[in-house]
Amino acid sequence: MKYRDHRGSLADSMETVQEVSTIEEIKSHLNKFYNHFGKSVEEIKFKHVGMDDRINWDTYYVLQRLDGETDFTVAGMSNGCF
Repeated sequence: MKYRDHRGSLADSMETVQEVSTIEEIKSHLNKFYNHFGKSVEEIKFKHVGMDDRINWDTYYVLQRLDGETDFTVAGMSNGCF
């Protein structure tokens, strides 16, 4: 499955595309950023958004919940879900 980080523009976001095989790979990628702040991703879930004809992805929001938090925020987008 393809994953990309949420960024300001589609072009910026597409520069971060990577292939992932598990939720743990996404968590590990995100934690490289959050660990600098003493945080970590506790949970990942997906929300179907629809077809993005600009890049030919059936797109899902990849939502993250950080350790100690209750709300989910958008970490990025994917072209599938686990």
